[in-house]
Amino acid sequence: MLRILAVALSLSLLVLLPSVPAPAYAGDTIIKCKIKGVGVRNFKLEDGIWSDKVWVRKNNTDWTEWCPETEKQNLKVGGDEMFCMVAGTKHRDMLIWGRTIINFEDPSWKMRYRFARPGQAYVDSAPGGREDATCRAWK
Repeated sequence: MLRILAVALSLSLLVLLPSVPAPAYAGDTIIKCKIKGVGVRNFKLEDGIWSDKVWVRKNNTDWTEWCPETEKQNLKVGGDEMFCMVAGTKHRDMLIWGRTIINFEDPSWKMRYRFARPGQAYVDSAPGGREDATCRAWK
């Protein structure tokens, strides 16, 4: 009798529990970031956390791959963040070595780098390059 009562109670709890919503990363996740000196950029993570590619676009252009694998840059995935590691890449009339981090869970975009004048090497670079953006999730 006690076993039947326990089973009935368990089944009633399952019926009363609300259905669990789908995870935030079930489909495409898009964030819109306003980057100082660059403008608005949209970042899309296709297929959620199972994706290994991030897409970027200006407001009215086609989606292009963000941080494609080359000898000067590569993409790393860590938890809910995507890291674009760069080495000797041109950025705003400088050569930079550093990383850009996009977080899709808590929408944010950050860039940290060392910089040098064109023609200089990493050993001649100076630390302290920082850029942040204001981001929000886009439905």
